Amino acid sequence: MAGQRPVDDECDLGEGAKRVFAERQEQLAGFTAALTECQAGNGRLLAVTGPFASGKTSLLRAFAEHAAGSFHVLRATGARSERELPLSLVGQLSHDLPLAIGPAGRAELVREAHSIAVRHGRGSPVPAARLARIRHNATAALLAAGERTPLLLTIDDLHHADPASLHCLLYLVRRIRSARVLVVVSGSEPAEPADPETYAELMDQASGDHLALAPLSRHGIGELLAEALGERPADLLVDACERATGGNPLLTQALITDLRDSGEPALDPEGQVLPGHAYASAVGRYAERCDPVIRRVLAATALFDERPPAGPITIARLAEVETAAARRALSGLESAGLVSDGRLPHPKARQAVLDHLPPAALTDLHLRAARLLYEEGAAPLPVARHLLAAGQAPGWAGPVLRAAAEESLTTGDTEMAVVLLRLAHDGAADEAERAALKVALLEAEWRTDPAAAGHRLRQLTAAARTGLLSVGPRVTIAHCLLWLGRTAEAAEVLDGLAALETDAEQSAEIRFLTAWARFTHPGLLGEEPEHAREPRRGAEGVINTRDALAQAMETMMADGPDDAAAVTAERALPRALLLDGGTALPAAALTILICADHLEVAALWTDRLLAQAAVADARSWRGTLLAIRADIALRSGQLADAHRYAEAALGMMSRESWASTVGLPLGTAVLAHTARGQSAEAERHLDQPVPDAMFRTVWGLYYLRARAGHYLSTGRAQAALDDFTACGDLMARWNLDLPALVPWRILAAHAHLALGRPERARELAEIQLTRMGPEPSRAKGAALRVLAAVAPLAQRPSLLREAAEMLRGCGDRLELAHTLADLSEAHRSLGDVQRTRMTIRRARDLAADCQADALRRRLLPDVGEVVAEAADETGAGGLSSLSEAERRVAALAAQGSTNRQIAKKLFVTVSTVEQHLTRVYRKLNVNRRVDLLAKLGPRFSNIA
Repeated sequence: MAGQRPVDDECDLGEGAKRVFAERQEQLAGFTAALTECQAGNGRLLAVTGPFASGKTSLLRAFAEHAAGSFHVLRATGARSERELPLSLVGQLSHDLPLAIGPAGRAELVREAHSIAVRHGRGSPVPAARLARIRHNATAALLAAGERTPLLLTIDDLHHADPASLHCLLYLVRRIRSARVLVVVSGSEPAEPADPETYAELMDQASGDHLALAPLSRHGIGELLAEALGERPADLLVDACERATGGNPLLTQALITDLRDSGEPALDPEGQVLPGHAYASAVGRYAERCDPVIRRVLAATALFDERPPAGPITIARLAEVETAAARRALSGLESAGLVSDGRLPHPKARQAVLDHLPPAALTDLHLRAARLLYEEGAAPLPVARHLLAAGQAPGWAGPVLRAAAEESLTTGDTEMAVVLLRLAHDGAADEAERAALKVALLEAEWRTDPAAAGHRLRQLTAAARTGLLSVGPRVTIAHCLLWLGRTAEAAEVLDGLAALETDAEQSAEIRFLTAWARFTHPGLLGEEPEHAREPRRGAEGVINTRDALAQAMETMMADGPDDAAAVTAERALPRALLLDGGTALPAAALTILICADHLEVAALWTDRLLAQAAVADARSWRGTLLAIRADIALRSGQLADAHRYAEAALGMMSRESWASTVGLPLGTAVLAHTARGQSAEAERHLDQPVPDAMFRTVWGLYYLRARAGHYLSTGRAQAALDDFTACGDLMARWNLDLPALVPWRILAAHAHLALGRPERARELAEIQLTRMGPEPSRAKGAALRVLAAVAPLAQRPSLLREAAEMLRGCGDRLELAHTLADLSEAHRSLGDVQRTRMTIRRARDLAADCQADALRRRLLPDVGEVVAEAADETGAGGLSSLSEAERRVAALAAQGSTNRQIAKKLFVTVSTVEQHLTRVYRKLNVNRRVDLLAKLGPRFSNIA
């Protein structure tokens, strides 16, 4: 027709449109062909179909803009809010009818459509005659307009069109085959149209003209990324974008916007892209605009976004829709790229969906999810997470939350366990249940901070007093009270336990608690049992672990440790942490092994338990076990390890959390520093305040011993003796004369020796030996060493050899090194030079291996001895020509000392040192200081 611009064969939409419509060329070409045929008088219906947010609206808008130069374009959009508004689409189209039909005709159509909408907008049916009239008039007007100028009608979201409009549109479409009218509609899949039958019939009219929109391919996403970023994107980035969007154009464009704005696209450690606000907003818009059923299914899927994903039946129950509807919705969501394998494409998408739910709706959804999972027999933790998100604990939820908390504790998530237990506590139905949950909270919080957890003990002690708590929780409370030094409250709980009627299991718990209390707080419970009764067997003939360990503790306190007690202790350790839920049981078992001198076994089990405690992320457990490990290392002569473990233990908890038990790691650290000659470090630890209550516990003995050892090493023998004697007084008062724990008599004997009181030292050593059995032990070896110090010279070697053999078997390398040092002195005094050399070498090697610098300094070789040894090894040469003073200077120079350092050590002037060195160089025929060591022999290096 003259005056009309023909449609271009190539649909040129410009560069910007090409970015928007990547991989939509086929649809654009189909539309261009339809325009051309329409101009020739062949009207038709085109249906653009695809998932929600697949780009249908943008494509219709581009169609309209492209045809605007040659066609008169009428546009209308279906809306969910107008599904029950009659002729809503007809009204929209009537406003844009061309003037060619006459203003009066257009006004009449608009008026009629408005009248029907007002009168029948609340669901009352439109009279058939009236609907037929406006349907006919509207169709006639459109066909007439098309005769003058080709007409394009674009109708977006046809699935939201009201039934009356659908009927009118169907009437029109049936009459445009020979008209210059092109109708293009879009509909989402899946959809729930207002009039499914008419909608289906209408879409059938376009059976050969469907323009289906598929998700973007990986190649298409890569092209869009390259266009936006200005360079070819990495394959990993393209893959991550494809996973995060599912090829959905809306999400893809939003994600690319985020990546472009970020400046430097990056992936997280799991290989996922990092979306921003645009991506989240796009997901939110989808959630707001999609069908209500799809919206509910999408929210349910987001809430169950786990592996393995929930199935359609579960999703349907959570979304409160029919299973068939849920299946259709999931299928549509998968087509749209919003769901893949039952999950949303990215955590950010999941969160965006949930963020767009009203708070009350989200809470209700979490509660329904929790109940649903609970009824389906899901594990406790997934159920508990939904309850936690809802912030509510219905009546059925208590046991589930408790079980989930226990699971969290097992995996080391103490913080999660505490939160779950608090929620359970807040939802508890009665006082007894709340009291039991307070105990569970105490145990969980105790793992990380005993001092902070202790704030619950006052309430729990009151609950125990009123009978709200059973035996197990009361035992737990008593252990915690003892740890924190709240002995009066602990005694009250113990008295209450003694008055209860209990079964065998409960009796074993109480017995172990009592035995442990008698050991750690010896003066608390008064008279001890006369003898340890045999543990009772359960119904199946199995001895209760706590009962057996209690008997072993009682035996050790009464008669000292023996092999039977050590066997019992080792049997208790495999399940110690799991059985006890704390450290009392493993600490008791390890203490027995340590006191029985089974140090290697104790070290092995402590390391295993430390690994368990690390998995459980229980700092208080780790602190206690590290303190025990430090004690084992100290007794084994591994001073560097003892220092390291003790310092690590002290760093695990505050001093408030350590309370009275700080005496163990603190005492071990002081002893390790003292043995290594680090007096200043030991003093620093001793300057720190300790609780007075510590001196009423067994841990106070460790501290007193360590302080006394430091005093003795720094020349304060009387102060050391006072502390050693205080240990003895306490142990006598407590009836805990256990030299394997603290050999106070032996230690006091050393103080007496330092004070020049050998007879008193002998007396203490003999008393200690008479109180010990025939079995070898480290305490007996140490006592023999003291006895040798005051024995006649001829008897010393045999006593010291016996002590050394005993200490070697017990694994106490540090005391063995001291004993060998004493033995070398005895051989020297007896004039046995060969044995002196051999023994002192062994003592030096052991001292070096233990890093016992204090002993190593004591074992600095006599220069005459060094020269003799060097002569043996290298030939006398000029060595014998050196004077005593020259030998000393040569030895110190060979080990690397400067002239000033040599002068200070030998109390001479620097000038004297220089003169001696000049003569040494001449006599030994050397020119440099570094040549001295090679000339004199390796034994000079042991002076250091």
